[in-house]
Amino acid sequence: MKKRIAFLILFQLLSCKGQDKDNCSKENAYNKVTQIQEVAKAIQLHKNSNQKIVFEIDEGIYNKKKYYVIKEEQEGEFHNSVWNIFYVDKKDCSLYYYDTVSGNLLTLEKWRLLGKKNNEKNKIMEETKFTDIFNEGTVIKFTPKDLDKKDIEIQNFKQKLELYENENPLIEDFDNKNLSYLINNETFFDVQYYIDNSWLQYFITKYKVDVSKLNDLMNISIHQEDFSAVKLLADNGYIISKKDLNILIDTENNIKEKVQENKSDGYESYIISNSKINQISQYLKEKYSLNKIADPDGYTNLRKDKNTSSEVLQKVKSGEHIEVLDNTGDWFLVKTKEGKEGYIHKSRIKSK
Repeated sequence: MKKRIAFLILFQLLSCKGQDKDNCSKENAYNKVTQIQEVAKAIQLHKNSNQKIVFEIDEGIYNKKKYYVIKEEQEGEFHNSVWNIFYVDKKDCSLYYYDTVSGNLLTLEKWRLLGKKNNEKNKIMEETKFTDIFNEGTVIKFTPKDLDKKDIEIQNFKQKLELYENENPLIEDFDNKNLSYLINNETFFDVQYYIDNSWLQYFITKYKVDVSKLNDLMNISIHQEDFSAVKLLADNGYIISKKDLNILIDTENNIKEKVQENKSDGYESYIISNSKINQISQYLKEKYSLNKIADPDGYTNLRKDKNTSSEVLQKVKSGEHIEVLDNTGDWFLVKTKEGKEGYIHKSRIKSK
């Protein structure tokens, strides 16, 4: 009998020899997973919810190695949603994330890096665009002061606006080209749209837009005959130049052609009654005539080139009228009453 017992013990020892011992228990594997920062945060966040985070633990083999397969799930009314799947090596408790797309096991570092890339990709895809709020065809008659009104249309608009501003909080986040969507076009029958002028002022103020550089926007405002936009830009520091007056002339000529087309076609594609070109013309010419030098030193230098080290051609007294020939950039090309042409920094020119 003693020989039989000894034989059985010896047989069991020989049978176990050469087999890998599982040093990682199921409890250790579970603790490993629940202590992952992202998992622990999810558990804490949903602990008082009806949809708690739960775990399903199975066993599996990957590349001939044995693992605990632990699924992180959120409880649902009818079924659980699997959030993440982790593999824990039964031999040494090494922890991995199972990527369902590639079918590979990833280290936690690679998993986090993958998550970061996906978040950035999703952010780009889900980013709220300016055209989601304002676009051609939009009719917005309410103003920024109306945003607290209990109106469904206004509240939907407000939600989009807040999303956009949260995603673009800084001055450098805002593209000035967006402002072109706020310029009205009411003179063409097929492309009429209207956005209250206060929204143009809203974004200029919010993002501290340098209006003196909005040459393209003034061009559009003149062409589309948005008199309110023309006035608003000038009120915010835009200096009218000879170039703007030339754009005005081009627009006036185009209007004459459109009116003639109306007569020829018998179809009023251009709505003459909505035209603001006469008001724009009078306003631009008046503002142009008011361009003056405003320098606290009592005078400013007319320079040959666009920099402070350039040759001084003439001293121009404050309050003296000058013709602004070109208002692009920081140095404007001007002509003095003596007929001399040169450059003056835009900060020394006002229109009052």
